[in-house]
Amino acid sequence: MSRVLIVTSPEKGHLNPLVGVAQWLRRLGHSVGWLCLPEPSPQLERLDVEVLRLPATAPAAPELETHGEALVRLVRDESAMGKWIRGLLLDAVPAMVEPVREVVRRFRPDVMAVDGMQYAAVLAAHAEQVPWAGISSALTLLEPELDIALLRNVRALAADREALFSRHGLKATFRTCECLSPKLNTIFATEALVGRDARVPPATYLVGPSLTPEARGDEASFPWERLGSKPVVYASFGSQISWQPELFRLIAEAAAPLEVTLVLSAGELAEGDFIRSLPGDVVAVPYVPQRELLARTSAFISHGGANSVMEALTAGVPMLLLPVCNDQPVQAHFLQRAGAGLALEPDTLTEESCRTALERLLESHGPLREAVARVSASYRERDGAKEAAERIAGLAA
Repeated sequence: MSRVLIVTSPEKGHLNPLVGVAQWLRRLGHSVGWLCLPEPSPQLERLDVEVLRLPATAPAAPELETHGEALVRLVRDESAMGKWIRGLLLDAVPAMVEPVREVVRRFRPDVMAVDGMQYAAVLAAHAEQVPWAGISSALTLLEPELDIALLRNVRALAADREALFSRHGLKATFRTCECLSPKLNTIFATEALVGRDARVPPATYLVGPSLTPEARGDEASFPWERLGSKPVVYASFGSQISWQPELFRLIAEAAAPLEVTLVLSAGELAEGDFIRSLPGDVVAVPYVPQRELLARTSAFISHGGANSVMEALTAGVPMLLLPVCNDQPVQAHFLQRAGAGLALEPDTLTEESCRTALERLLESHGPLREAVARVSASYRERDGAKEAAERIAGLAA
């Protein structure tokens, strides 16, 4: 059996899609180590993996906003976001390559499964001559022709990124933020969502959704007794940009006349006077057990994070996406093109436009419901976590 080293960031949107992969690798008899850069997530301690850490001599991680009100304000400024992306993707990488190589030498993997945004891990795998698979947590590997801030910011980094990799003797190929593995890349989606004409890169496979066969390690309690017989509308902007008081208020005002229970995954906003000031039947918690809640949900309002879109489509829940930044417009593009959801600009959203969209999502019949059912059926037929694990293990053969 093989030794597999997974490398991701600690943010849930990047970590959670790999949990099922790690669990399937373990079920298939492989040893799994997990390195989060720059530091481990506490969630890893609840998974049956070897949690790896950078050596004590590794440089301190750069100061970057990763959550809360400050990050929400930053992501709405394209210039500031460009500097943030540069710091994340490029500035910290040169000093991190050798510490990551030390971890690789210590763990002795037969193969690495790497989030393609983790350039230090890609360069370490190249230097240590370890085969690696790129595991994408979003749909940006498909790089549709969109004029969005993320693509503009990444294009501005292209020359410096190429120079960085050239200094390490690697001529690499990229799609948006991610470095492509020449051997294997996986995307957690199906053709039913992205279309037959999607620009799937070489050595890249649409494997279906990545769902965990066991507990994911971040399960949260929830007041299920608050959910009665009314339809549930669930709204979440993810774990990093959940500070959205204006949008949450607008959504609550739109939903109030519709005789629904509105559930908010509201982070820090869940506690305090803000939630009590919202109209209608509102249940707010800091963090939601999302897969379980989606089984009770009639309509989902989301920022369009890839993991949330994947889980909602698997559950067959129609979505209204309000993409705020980064890869979120890419998921919105594919969802709308497939006819399986709606997307609106959060900056121009009104109570009326939000309510109209919710009324469409709550309809029990129609083209939108049919498209959601079609995509959902394609997702339920696949086990992306298992297929990705099998393909990764195959690189070590």
